[in-house]
Amino acid sequence: MQPTIKNLESLVQFRSLMNTSLSENKVKQIWGKKFLKNLDKNTLEILKEKENSNVRKKTEIVKNNIPKLKVFNWVQFIGISGSVAAGFAGKEDDIDLFIVVKNGTMWVYRAVVVFRNLFHNTIRAKRHKNVKDKLCINLICEEKGLKFDSDMFNFHELMFLIPIYNKEYIRKIYSENEWLVEDYGVKKELLRTRIISKKRANFLIRMINYFSFLFQLLFMKIAKHNPDMERLIKNSKKGRIEFFEYDYREKILKNYLKEFKSIS
Repeated sequence: MQPTIKNLESLVQFRSLMNTSLSENKVKQIWGKKFLKNLDKNTLEILKEKENSNVRKKTEIVKNNIPKLKVFNWVQFIGISGSVAAGFAGKEDDIDLFIVVKNGTMWVYRAVVVFRNLFHNTIRAKRHKNVKDKLCINLICEEKGLKFDSDMFNFHELMFLIPIYNKEYIRKIYSENEWLVEDYGVKKELLRTRIISKKRANFLIRMINYFSFLFQLLFMKIAKHNPDMERLIKNSKKGRIEFFEYDYREKILKNYLKEFKSIS
């Protein structure tokens, strides 16, 4: 699919719900120089980049804390998502992370990271009242779980993801989501990669991972974290642990569809 003005308008409208804009550089990154060059002056007028010093500062914090997020050779990718990646982060915001790990390791990986955090206290936890600059592991994804549903929310999340560790791996993530090209006209070069998924963890690690999953579900229940068990179990089968509020995602999508239809 070739990119269209409607693709651009959709993204501009979606970002307007977050009270932020879309830059020419981002348009060029997503759809290419040729598409940007063919836009008329009126369209170019709305492509104004808003400078946000919080994004730069919070990105540096993640870079400085990469060693605290790596476990053995399991971590394949670390990226920044959420408000920091989208460009509208406030000074008091935490920093959402998107982490990809080797198949069969996500729950034991989370257990190790949570245990380590008792000592360095840089990752957001229930006990924290002040979350400013805390790392928030919003999504842990095994390589088998990299394919996401085609919708504007996921399109925006993937296109604005800021790669921090193993930056080239972002192309592997894109390549698992061909709908980016088919439904939104993203330039095909973004999906080209030579990266091959690593083999899953050995049997012993997979067993430890399974019991880590059961233990953490039990702990969340006992600690009254009120987890959505059905969602956790369903996503775990896909190879994902999602901690962002699903209601927020649905609310944003609903508002976007309502607003965009009203101007179409």
